[in-house]
Amino acid sequence: MANDDKKTKPVKKTLMGVAPVSDEQADSAASTKAAKPDLSGATPGEQVTQAAAEEAAAGAELAAAKAESDPAERKVKAEVAAAKAAEAKADAEKAAANAEATSDDAAKAGAGMVAADAAKTRAAALEEAADAEAAVAHPKKKGATLAARDTATADEEPTSRPALFLAEYETPDDLVHAAEQVRDAGYEKWDCHTPYPVHGLDQAMGLSETKIGFISFVCGMVGLVSAVLMIQYMNNWDYPIIIGGKPPGSFPSMVPIMFELTVLLTGFGTLFGLLHLARLPMHHHPIFESDRFEAATDDRFFISIETQDPKFDLKKTRALLEKTHPSHLELVEEEIA
Repeated sequence: MANDDKKTKPVKKTLMGVAPVSDEQADSAASTKAAKPDLSGATPGEQVTQAAAEEAAAGAELAAAKAESDPAERKVKAEVAAAKAAEAKADAEKAAANAEATSDDAAKAGAGMVAADAAKTRAAALEEAADAEAAVAHPKKKGATLAARDTATADEEPTSRPALFLAEYETPDDLVHAAEQVRDAGYEKWDCHTPYPVHGLDQAMGLSETKIGFISFVCGMVGLVSAVLMIQYMNNWDYPIIIGGKPPGSFPSMVPIMFELTVLLTGFGTLFGLLHLARLPMHHHPIFESDRFEAATDDRFFISIETQDPKFDLKKTRALLEKTHPSHLELVEEEIA
C-alpha cells in the first residue's frame, strides 16, 4: 500500500528535481479545477472574458500569498497561486486564439479589450506583491539599505570639476564682437580659438604687443657681445698668436664667430621665450574634453574663459557669454586626479 500511495501522490518539478506537492497545494489546485465553469457552449468573447477574469484573480491571489507574514505559509500559498496564475494565463491565451479564429469582429474587439484589462490587473497585482513581500520580509533591512546608499552618495567625492566655459561662433565677426564684450568685462584668463588668423582680433581681445621680438633682440645682443669678448680674451690675453703680421684684435676675422653666436642665441631666445609665454609644454588642457572643439581647426570659432580667472562666476560668466549670442555654449569639466 505504501508503494501505491507514492505512485498516486502528485509531484511537481523544481530546479532541484522532482518533489511531492503538499496536501494544501493539491487541495487548492483541485478546488480551482472544480470551481471552473463549463464554457464549452459559450461564445469566443465570453470565453476570453471568463479566462481573463480568472487570470486577474489568480494574479491577485498570488499577490496576497506573497504578502503573508509567515515565511513558510507565504511560500506554500505563493506556489499554489503561481500555479493558478499560470493555468489561468494559458486559458486566456487559448480563448483569445479561438476568438481570433472566428469571423465575429465584435468578439475579436471584446477579446482584445478584456485581454488588455487582464494584463493591467495582473501587472498591478504582481507589483503590489513585490512591494508587500519586501515590506514584510525585510522592513528594517530595506530602510538600512536606503540610508546606507544616501550616506555613501553624500560622502562620495566628486570625480570632476568645472574647468572653463566654451562658447562657439559661426563667423569671425561674431567672434570679434564677443571678444570685445569679454575684454570690457575685465576677464584675464581667457582666449580665442580660430582655424586661421583673424584680422583685428588682437585689438578686440586687448592684447599688447608681443614680447617675442624684445626677447629675441636681447638674446641676439648677448650672443654678439659674447662672441667679441670670447675672441678678444683668447687672442689677446689667454693665448696670443700673431699670424701673417695680423694684430690680435683684427675685426674681419671675428665676423664669422660674431654672426654665428648672434644667430644661435637669437634662435634659442625666440624658441624658449615662445614656450614660456604660451605656457608650453602643456601635456593636457581641459578644453579638449569638448567634442565640439574639434571644429576649431575647421570652420568654427571659439572663446574659452577658465575657472581660474579671478572674475569667473558660473552664473555671471554664463550670462555674459549668452549675451554674445553664441551658436553653442557649454561648461567643460575636467577629471579630478
